[in-house]
Amino acid sequence: TPGRLVEQHREAHRGGAGFVVVVALVGMAVGLLVGNGPVFTLVALVFSGLFAFASYWKADAIALRVSRARPADPGEYARLHNLVEGLCIAGGLPKPRVYIIDDPAPNAFATGRNPNHAAIAVTTGLLDLLNRVELEGVVAHELSHIRNYDILVSTLAVTMVGAVALMTDLAIRMMWWNGGRVARRG
Repeated sequence: TPGRLVEQHREAHRGGAGFVVVVALVGMAVGLLVGNGPVFTLVALVFSGLFAFASYWKADAIALRVSRARPADPGEYARLHNLVEGLCIAGGLPKPRVYIIDDPAPNAFATGRNPNHAAIAVTTGLLDLLNRVELEGVVAHELSHIRNYDILVSTLAVTMVGAVALMTDLAIRMMWWNGGRVARRG
């Protein structure tokens, strides 16, 4: 129902705000470790906000580029396009962009910030391995991620985990060099 989808969308945004708070708390902890608590907390808050903003608007493009996905040609991959379109009609979803990844491993994923800005990527290995019914099940699974806004939450989670990893790596490096608190000779 439309009301349920709106609530799922709001829930996903609350989750994104929660991730920003978690990253800011990690930044505060790192700041306490290296001796610059308030400054590092502010930096972490700005950093996490920028990461959240970038992941919300550009994570689908980044994920597709990193996986070397290319748009699926409607002529060459007519079976896949027809399957995706049929499932979208049945599920009441707009058709996502369809991509192919040249990889023999069977895999598929969905990405994007909402159903109107989503994409599905399928490997050539999956297309070669599965029959139409099996492929339909995999694509339907990916479409369920789009419908339930799982893709937004997953994207934000991965981005925020990356931000935490970068901050902790920075903290370890700063602690290795004494965090700049004590002057060293030589």
